[in-house]
Amino acid sequence: MIFTSEERDGIVIVNVNLSRATMDSAPQFRTFLLDVIEQNPSKVIANLSAVDFLDSSFLGALVFGLKKIISGQGEMRIVIAKEAPSGIMSLTKMDQVFQIFKDLDEAIESFRQS
Repeated sequence: MIFTSEERDGIVIVNVNLSRATMDSAPQFRTFLLDVIEQNPSKVIANLSAVDFLDSSFLGALVFGLKKIISGQGEMRIVIAKEAPSGIMSLTKMDQVFQIFKDLDEAIESFRQS
């Protein structure tokens, strides 16, 4: 499966199991993320650690998810472990919108500290 979810200590982790997160997979991801959000979790992590390339369409799906989670009084973190996806986040200033972490453990810990 290209998208999976799991729960750890009340945190829902949405795993993106793609090397290229593009407009081809963005609509499916948006639907998957919406299904997760409809369960009303207060803490969500989008784990993009396997992603080598991220385009603006997929980024739009992440923004959609963030808005939905915030409207339900929840919080979202993103894990980006590789340089290229991190670059687009910086270029588009989305690194000022999302809380981005380099690994999953750091993202999980950030929820424990808040």
